[in-house]
Amino acid sequence: MNRILVFSGVAAAIFVSLGVLDALQGDEPFSAWGLAIDLVEKGLLAAAVVATAYVSLESRDMRRDRARLLNDLTRARAEGDRWRATAKVHLDGLSRAIHEQFNTWRLTEGEADIAVLMLKGLSHKEIARLRSTTEATVRQQAAAIYRKSDLSSRAELSAFFLEDLFAPSEERNQDPVGKIKLVENRN
Repeated sequence: MNRILVFSGVAAAIFVSLGVLDALQGDEPFSAWGLAIDLVEKGLLAAAVVATAYVSLESRDMRRDRARLLNDLTRARAEGDRWRATAKVHLDGLSRAIHEQFNTWRLTEGEADIAVLMLKGLSHKEIARLRSTTEATVRQQAAAIYRKSDLSSRAELSAFFLEDLFAPSEERNQDPVGKIKLVENRN
């Protein structure tokens, strides 16, 4: 809004200046109609100059904003890529630790697959459909997982692997390797 006032003031000054100069230099006798036409011409010229300057400044500001946004986007993408790379290392480590624990519990390959799907939150019915088996078979394998791990439910299975991930930061700092510890088979 401030720019519009400045440009309007500049346009008015240009308009008045051009009108005065034209009246002082005029060879023709003064007439109201001639003055009106001269004022309209000068007004249109002044408006065109001011509009061009205004659009030019707005365009420059838009280019600056665009460059700033592109820079922010590039920075955000790089930050996201760094986060994903860091998270991948941690997730790969977590995945290895989970599979090592499955080996400690002596889960079969099928039981380990079902345990992973259960940790991902799939229902017995969904697991059965994915594995092309019956829901009863999945329930039997889930029972074997609970028996071999000495856990009693899907919630305990999930908590076994996840509870230490959400420990307060001072607890995580005490164990630089990570709080997920593999436990020996309790059987």
